[in-house]
Amino acid sequence: MQNLKEFVIYTKKYLSIGDTYAIMKNAESFGMNRRLIADDSGSAIAENLKRKHRNHNITFVCGTGGNGAIGMAAARHMMDFANVNVALITDSKPITNESNLFNYKILENIIDVTEIGTENIQELKRMLKKTDDIVDAIVGVGLHGRLSSTLLNIIKLINEANKYVISIDVPSGINADTGAKNTGAVNPDLVLAIYKMKNYLSLSTANYSTNLISIGIPISIELLTGPGDVMLATRPRSIYANKYEHGNVLVLGGSTDYKGAPLLSGIAAENALAALKTGSGYVTVMSPKGASGDSNKALPELIVRNTSKEQLSDSDVIDMARTKHDAIVIGPGLSQDYIGYEQLKALLKLERDKNRKIVIDASAIRMLARHKELIGKDMILTPHIGEFKQLSGIDLSKHSMDSKINVAVDFAKNYDCTLVLKGNETIITDGKVLKINKSETPTLGTMGTGDVLSGIIASYIAINKGMVFESAVAGVYVHSTIGDRLYKEVGLHATAYDVAMAIPNVIKEFDRINY
Repeated sequence: MQNLKEFVIYTKKYLSIGDTYAIMKNAESFGMNRRLIADDSGSAIAENLKRKHRNHNITFVCGTGGNGAIGMAAARHMMDFANVNVALITDSKPITNESNLFNYKILENIIDVTEIGTENIQELKRMLKKTDDIVDAIVGVGLHGRLSSTLLNIIKLINEANKYVISIDVPSGINADTGAKNTGAVNPDLVLAIYKMKNYLSLSTANYSTNLISIGIPISIELLTGPGDVMLATRPRSIYANKYEHGNVLVLGGSTDYKGAPLLSGIAAENALAALKTGSGYVTVMSPKGASGDSNKALPELIVRNTSKEQLSDSDVIDMARTKHDAIVIGPGLSQDYIGYEQLKALLKLERDKNRKIVIDASAIRMLARHKELIGKDMILTPHIGEFKQLSGIDLSKHSMDSKINVAVDFAKNYDCTLVLKGNETIITDGKVLKINKSETPTLGTMGTGDVLSGIIASYIAINKGMVFESAVAGVYVHSTIGDRLYKEVGLHATAYDVAMAIPNVIKEFDRINY
């Protein structure tokens, strides 16, 4: 892959909690494990502290999670430049974070680490009284639930100590997305934002300084897809949820020549929703009369309904709008003239009026090429290079990757849509943010695999009730990963059906249940 540095303008300026964890997950997949990231972060923080806090008495107050690991790494890197003390807030809880435990084991061999819990909280008060500066590394972006009484008391001690306070990434007690305080929060003088600013900083009116800390993760990594993108687009499932709460997908496609295409989208939708092919989720396939064959017998878990045989009618459009769904796939296997302009216009308007998201694939792309004024918000277009030429009039087949990216971004921006420009290096963009997915093999270069992709994307959109760009990225990564894995199993002989049926094995690791 070429150097993508010039395209980092198409990454997010502020990161949500989900974005942060997704980037860390992707960084891990590129070989940067949590220990390395914590150590690089600690080193960068120490370099910052050395500028104005050299030879000071500095107390690092560290929690037992990832932020605490960074705090302890920073303390180690500062030991030759300041009088360092470390307080580890255990709150009677053992350290379970692997990176935190790793850094703690190093520190305890070279410095006294004072463990602070409910019983000896006054010891921390004595430590803070003797210090010049306090580094708050108690809780970072991982804050959830109410702070314990012990943590609240510790935060109160820090705020009342009348010392210079530096918070790592997020002041302990602050929600990294909203900036809202928990039942208590550290009031810092300085925040050292790790890698990128978090969302709360775009909303905060607090009176503190902010320095951005580079930690050795190149921002261009954000332009590449990875497992973190699937994690970002996957929602925990309540153990009490019914099938209608898992996300509902409608697929309009098929013809007497291409009976299988809409069903492949349906299978993909069901698998992406349920992670196991057990009938979970609610997927409806609507096909022209005579196009669906014996699909109900082959796939009894899908709901298959007929539309008019020769051309979509006004009553079909109304029927589709009434069908329960959060996202619709239009196009797989449809004959090019099946949907008239007025029907397509009416269908898209009804979908948008109900805030449903629209995935356009195959023949529907060619329809929109003639009526580009219908392209717009909440729409995902999934063309290959040939279909994109019909859409845009630009033949990208001999263009450089840089040129393809620029053209794709401009198209998405001009038409206010999300574009998935398929290829060995698939470009996903909404005109503001960009992702690139590189396939390792040409396994997916076969009939029907694009129909599976459109179903996966629609499923993630339905699960998320939105998050169009993130869902498209997750869908492309899952699809590509399946292709690369199938190559190891069957070489270049995988079918679209193989791809659809392999979905659970790829996405099951992201399953989460809320009890």
